Amino acid sequence: MAYGRILVAIDFSEPVSSLVIEKAAGLAKCMGAEVCLLNVVEKEIPILMAKGFLVPSPDRRVIEKAFNKVKEESVKRLEEMAREVAGKWGIKVLPLVEVGVPTEVILNTAQKIEADLIVVGSHGKGGIEKFFLGSVSERVAMKAKVDVLIVRAQHE
Repeated sequence: MAYGRILVAIDFSEPVSSLVIEKAAGLAKCMGAEVCLLNVVEKEIPILMAKGFLVPSPDRRVIEKAFNKVKEESVKRLEEMAREVAGKWGIKVLPLVEVGVPTEVILNTAQKIEADLIVVGSHGKGGIEKFFLGSVSERVAMKAKVDVLIVRAQHE
C-alpha cells in the first residue's frame, strides 16, 4: 500500500522529533507522498510555564500574551523545519500549528487533511509518569482510522 498524504506530529522534543521527521520524510520520498508537519500548542498554564514562560498573574491578558508568544514561536520553528525538510528530501511539506489537546488535534487533523498515515514519536516514558500523563502516541494509535507509525526514541 502506498501513502499519498502523511501527517507528522511533533512536539519539538529531541531527538524524537528529528527521528520522526526523518522516518516520515524517507517514506514520503519513496512513495511520492506529501507531508503535513503538525505541532499542537496546548493552551494550559502549566504547559506555558514548562516551556519557559512565566505566568505571574491570573490576569487573562497576561496569560493570553504568554500563550500567543508560544504559538508564534511554534509557527516560526515549524515553518523553518518544513523548509529544511522540503529542501533536503525534495518533497512537499505543509507546516501546521493547531491549538488544543494533542490526541484530539492529531486525530481531527488527520481526518481533515485526509491523511493515509500518521507518524508520531514515543519518548519511552514509563512507570508513574506514563500512568498519570498517558501516551499521546498510544491514544492516537488506538483511536486512529488510518495507519499509525510510532517512532521510538533511540536509547544509548
